[in-house]
Amino acid sequence: VIDTTAIDVANEQQAEANTAADETTAAQNTADAKETATDDLITAAQSAKDAIDAADTTEANQTLTDAEAAGQAAVDAANEYVTAATTLVTEATESLAEANEAKAAADIAVEEAQDALNSAMAANEDTTDEQAALEAAQAAQATAAQSVTDAQTALANANDELTDANDTLEAATDLDNAIEAVTDGIVADD
Repeated sequence: VIDTTAIDVANEQQAEANTAADETTAAQNTADAKETATDDLITAAQSAKDAIDAADTTEANQTLTDAEAAGQAAVDAANEYVTAATTLVTEATESLAEANEAKAAADIAVEEAQDALNSAMAANEDTTDEQAALEAAQAAQATAAQSVTDAQTALANANDELTDANDTLEAATDLDNAIEAVTDGIVADD
């Protein structure tokens, strides 16, 4: 009778790693959406800044209000992007941990299956079941190793995303400050 506990544990760990990878993918999609929204709002804020009219009219004064609102909207969106990217890093870190656990469990399953095969061979028994168990454990090991590689890549990408989010927040804040400086200057001149 083959003890399948180790391969069962490896399969359970792999299922957890797969779930964590799915959560990382969802977090990446959220970060991507926040990035796109932020980029669009920064473009809109820049356009609103360019449209500022210093004339002392109702329409011109509205350009000041519009520009300030657009600048703040860009900063707000950039903060949401940073939050999403931070969540992405957390999810990717968890995904890598789960993948490493799956790999460790699969390694144990391979060792135990190899030991069982060696014992059956030494006892001159039929090794069909032991050979099948070893092959299943090796397959789990290969899958887990790929999960580790994928999770490492996802974490590297997540860290890059967070760097981009922080840079985008800085750009949005700088633009908002520039808009504020222009509008304050116009108001002071009136």
